[in-house]
Amino acid sequence: MAYTKHSLEIYSRIASLYERYHGKGFIEFRNAPDIKGTQYLEPIIEAIETKHVLRIAYLPFYEDKPYYNEVHPYILKEHGFRWYLVGWNAFKEQIRTYALDRIRDLGQTEGTAYREPPFEPKEYFRYTVGVIAPSGAPPLVKLAVQKTQAQYLITQPWHESQNIHSEEEAYIVFSFRVHPTYEFRALILALGRDAEVLEPATLRRDIAAELAAMSEKYG
Repeated sequence: MAYTKHSLEIYSRIASLYERYHGKGFIEFRNAPDIKGTQYLEPIIEAIETKHVLRIAYLPFYEDKPYYNEVHPYILKEHGFRWYLVGWNAFKEQIRTYALDRIRDLGQTEGTAYREPPFEPKEYFRYTVGVIAPSGAPPLVKLAVQKTQAQYLITQPWHESQNIHSEEEAYIVFSFRVHPTYEFRALILALGRDAEVLEPATLRRDIAAELAAMSEKYG
């Protein structure tokens, strides 16, 4: 599960404050989006604990109607106000990730042997920001960030592997041991001119290509 005891305690305190003060006008609470699919959390957790295979009716954004999958459930993760299930798709014979808000029906199958995960579940997202978890060893990413903006990364790290590699007069160089997935690249791009990828060269080229494509749209 993605939440720690400490973060749950924080959310509980915020919920309590909301109940007491949301109508007073002197605290501005953000309107969080409705988190859909949470009705499936308990049955999925039960299936993971008891090692039962799930039959899921799933509707991707690019399809017109849901289709059924037999899924051996392994991990639940929350990210960006959405819950995700990682499991083995028996039909495609590969690990797949499912957004719970795209599930239309869910139940346990009968008579299907549970397939143990081909990885250590606690390690699956170790080198990932978000829900995309590529296989293989992640590169060492070095990112130079202008000092004022760097304070945001220092006080709220992007990833547990984040370290300060070096410090110059105008910027701080951070290092990360992560896969440069879409979610991680989006964080870098959000810093705009205040950040520069130093390593690896492949990520530097990817960011440059993205910026060139954006510049072309506005040129």
